[in-house]
Amino acid sequence: MSEVVVIRPRDRAAWLAARNRDLTASVIGALFGEHEFTTIYQLWALKTGRDQRDDEETPAIQRGRLLESVAVQLLREQFPKWKIAHNAAENVYYRDPVNRLGATPDVIVDAPGRGKGVVQIKSVEASTFRRKWLDEDGNVEAPLWIALQTTLEAHLTGAQWGAVAPLVVSHGLDMPLVDVPLLPGVVAAMEERAREFWQMVHDGCEPEPDYSRDAALIERLYSQGDASHEVDLTADNRVPAIIAERRERIVERDAAQDRINEIDAEIKSKMGHAHVAHVAGGRKITWRPQARAGFFVEPKTTRALRYPST
Repeated sequence: MSEVVVIRPRDRAAWLAARNRDLTASVIGALFGEHEFTTIYQLWALKTGRDQRDDEETPAIQRGRLLESVAVQLLREQFPKWKIAHNAAENVYYRDPVNRLGATPDVIVDAPGRGKGVVQIKSVEASTFRRKWLDEDGNVEAPLWIALQTTLEAHLTGAQWGAVAPLVVSHGLDMPLVDVPLLPGVVAAMEERAREFWQMVHDGCEPEPDYSRDAALIERLYSQGDASHEVDLTADNRVPAIIAERRERIVERDAAQDRINEIDAEIKSKMGHAHVAHVAGGRKITWRPQARAGFFVEPKTTRALRYPST
């Protein structure tokens, strides 16, 4: 095991500077293609400086940040005998400089009978929790990318155990404690993937994008273009195939849109002047006036057709 360096940054800027050198636990799942929000191509863009959006706070991140102290308080109430250290104030950063891995754990615990542990806090909307955290039997299981995050945090802090505390936000608050098994070989696999990633960056190579998830990033990276630059794709046999597929998809889309327009027209003719139509199953269709503000064109009122969701 390589030596872990403990960094106590003086402010947020210093903390960002420290973690920008590494692959952090929060995104480690991307190296395995298992992260819900980040791909390896996005990591490559960030770590090579091609993309500068790493420190932007999304609404979900803001929610997690603001509710973290609430979760810590719940944890203290649920486990009053634990010694719980909340890392929010100091943002202590644990770094493996050899493999360039790092982590800022949410909570470090000293639990009687269990020893030192880390608890990763996540705030989760109730329907998302049911869909992504519960198995077929109703048992709670942390998503793999979060389990990998917790595993790396436990490793870097020298903890004997790790767990995730999902703060489920609904009409009330619920927060089960979900243990994460610290399986042998997982950290070694992380270290190997990290070394391969940094070698790729060093060699000036780039990973294959996930074209469904990375489309917005690709658009952003090449938004300006270069009028003096041309690329020769004549030897790329995949390009003619996907061009043909795109043409077929456009035809299918246009045909589908024509049929959608026909269905809308039939429904409107059946509704006539009515704003609401009741249909089988207790559902309803609405066709109510909708005003459009006049900024560069004259104000206009049209009727918006709304179908039941199911």
